[in-house]
Amino acid sequence: MEKIAIIDLGSNSIRFVALQIADNGAYSFMYQEKEAIRLGHGLSETQMLSEKGMERAMTCLKVYKHMMDVGHIEHCIAVATAAVRNASNGDDFLKRINKETGITMNVITGEREAYLGYLGVINTINVRDFVLFDLGGASVELTLVRNGEIKKSVSVPIGAVTLTEKFNTSGDPDPDALEACQKYVGNQLEEVSFITDAGLPLIGIGGTARNFAKMDQRITGYDLSKIHNYILSYDNFENLFIEITTRTAVNRKKIPGLSSDRSDLIIAGALVIDTLFSLTRSQELIVSGCGLREGLFFEYYAAYANMEKPRFDDILEQSISNFLKALPNTNYQHIQQVERVAAMLFDQLQPLHGYGPKERRLLVTAARLHDVGKIINYYDHARHSAFIIGHAPIYGLTQMEQIDASFIAGFHHGISRKIMRSYRYAHMPSEEEWTMIRRLSTLLALAEASDLTYEQLVDNIEVAHAENVIVLILTVTPGATYNAADYEMKQLLSQFKKEFGASLLLVWK
Repeated sequence: MEKIAIIDLGSNSIRFVALQIADNGAYSFMYQEKEAIRLGHGLSETQMLSEKGMERAMTCLKVYKHMMDVGHIEHCIAVATAAVRNASNGDDFLKRINKETGITMNVITGEREAYLGYLGVINTINVRDFVLFDLGGASVELTLVRNGEIKKSVSVPIGAVTLTEKFNTSGDPDPDALEACQKYVGNQLEEVSFITDAGLPLIGIGGTARNFAKMDQRITGYDLSKIHNYILSYDNFENLFIEITTRTAVNRKKIPGLSSDRSDLIIAGALVIDTLFSLTRSQELIVSGCGLREGLFFEYYAAYANMEKPRFDDILEQSISNFLKALPNTNYQHIQQVERVAAMLFDQLQPLHGYGPKERRLLVTAARLHDVGKIINYYDHARHSAFIIGHAPIYGLTQMEQIDASFIAGFHHGISRKIMRSYRYAHMPSEEEWTMIRRLSTLLALAEASDLTYEQLVDNIEVAHAENVIVLILTVTPGATYNAADYEMKQLLSQFKKEFGASLLLVWK
């Protein structure tokens, strides 16, 4: 068992995460903590870290050190970003941290900060071409990514805290102050030529981006309370932008989803994002809950696991594998068999259902995770699996695709209105998606039934088509007894006919 702590000392917040790596290589979070310490407050005027900010940071760091001692965490990666990087007393503060806590904290460059944010995103969001920004308190890191690789990156010394102080946008800023701030931000960002007219999705890291996602979720009634990989359209952003910049400070705090500790910084941060939308001509903002800290971990994990590079070739496969390895008593033989049979059924019946690679990926995901609900309770575990899959740290799918996969798995013992009634997200899929979910869950149910005895007896599947009849020819291992599987699969014949409009005939050989 390996344990690691990561500390990110930013201009506005300090974050602490503790993770563990099991002997089988599975990694998982043990703890996380965040505090708004405003370390960069006053930096733009004095060029120094304030005593109050440093004291707030020290209070947190001493708590984190105690937690590491109690948790027997010996390895700590601690980094400081723009505030300490730009402050004239930054080095002295780092020495004080080491003297009083024993924590060795290193200042990282803006370029490295951008790279770590990229690692956090590229390993958790399945997008290959995008403009990435990491908006902090004292800087914004910009990165152009093409075909999954960094092409250019830069750190620009403007952030939510420094802009707020420079243009006094925290309270009820007058139009002149807003115009001056926006003009200043525009002049700074126009120098970054590689983002101009990129026409790519924006991916945003940082508290401002996350707050916009939360506000949009509350206003639109979005039920899934998950920020990572949430997609915010440009039109929705603009509506929120107008609300934020025209309300008084008192009324701004009443906007649903806006964090109280960020209401004074949100205007400056919003002006930066609005300018980025304008310059890049992007039509959507994908909000990432993963960034620098995750990038530091992936870098560490790559070295720990002897990976060639700190990137996963298939983030969906990696995240599913990691999640399963973190669970006890996983029956890998059964999972692999159900996945294999479900994929064969999908491929053989493709002319009937007409679905493509996207839907196949959802079915395979559901097949691999269909039994995870047993960790809660064996009885009704399909319903528990649906909930777990919907909320698990599975990367490589959109939020809606993850919900779809959760329902497919939830029906692996047959279509159940009970699950639909008990699962709060039942209204989220469209009618077309529900048709797909029911059909793919029927294939998964057949695959699960074929391995009822956990003997992996089905070797191959072939399909013959007759008029309104699908003949499923199942080849079993020599000497296998398939009576139980045959009985269980036949319980699904009426469901198959209802969903696919054809009768199913089973032939064993």
